[in-house]
Amino acid sequence: MSEFTPEQQAAAQTAIEAAQKVRAGGELKEGELLDFTSAEGNHYTGVLVFKKLTMADLMKSGAIKSEILREAGVQDVGLVDADILFMAHIISILDVALYKRPESLLKLKEITEPDLLFHVFGLHQMWEAQFRKGFRTASEDHSKTAAGAQTVDTP
Repeated sequence: MSEFTPEQQAAAQTAIEAAQKVRAGGELKEGELLDFTSAEGNHYTGVLVFKKLTMADLMKSGAIKSEILREAGVQDVGLVDADILFMAHIISILDVALYKRPESLLKLKEITEPDLLFHVFGLHQMWEAQFRKGFRTASEDHSKTAAGAQTVDTP
């Protein structure tokens, strides 16, 4: 029988811990450092603790987004600018995803510097992306279509 090297054991332990984190779902919470200077010259620091969103969290975020738009007087979402919809999306996601946040981010709807919200949302997106399988590192033999071969669709 062959024995595992310390490197292989460490890699296996890392894989086990990653699998446990993925299984944790909505209970997964980790911190990110916030160190940001806005275009207006205000400096924001602190620790952001995100949680991995569950389906219930996404539904809650949707309700918050609807409430933001309703409070703004929106009658027909089709008439609202895409940038405004995206800002409402950012605020609603961060409101649910930020498990812990510095005092400057307690009232997200009252923040007057959109670049701060964009920065924090970007940190959340990067944090969340670590749980997704990277398509660039995916196996190349998934299918002929992925390899660029011509395929025929059948009804």
